[in-house]
Amino acid sequence: MKPAIGVLGGTFDPIHMGHLQPAQHALQQLRLAELRLLPNHIPPHRPQPVASSEQRLAMARLAASDLPHFWVDDRELRRSHPSYTIDTLIELRNELPDTPLCFLIGMDSLLNLSSWHRWQELTDYAHLVVSVRPGWQPDFSPEIQQFLQEHCCQESMTLHKQLAGLVVL
Repeated sequence: MKPAIGVLGGTFDPIHMGHLQPAQHALQQLRLAELRLLPNHIPPHRPQPVASSEQRLAMARLAASDLPHFWVDDRELRRSHPSYTIDTLIELRNELPDTPLCFLIGMDSLLNLSSWHRWQELTDYAHLVVSVRPGWQPDFSPEIQQFLQEHCCQESMTLHKQLAGLVVL
């Protein structure tokens, strides 16, 4: 099995330290081989970004250029349909069959995960790594509580021992 990589998607309108600092922390703490930034084209859960796809791609590339092991993946920007995470994770899994994938999200995304397209399949293709604010106690829906009971892992280095399936807070 190859070393695990991180994946962080978003509109990045604009990309900022609230995206980059947790991603850098995950890269270091989880000993990821690389971190891919994935700007999306048509976000399904929010209004269309103010900046164009080209501008957001340029901003992501500029941000990544100063960060070792960060790369920009523009696959979602080449799509003409909404950027569903499940589609991207399936593509990445097909391209990287021997690489653990760690999809980075914030706690706000985890709280709303059940509204995502095919959300229960995400862990079939990747691990979910959730950035948690210190001292903040989330109020999980019963669906998300069940999902966490089935997938939550306390030992983050387990991410390197299997391709997908875990949630690490």
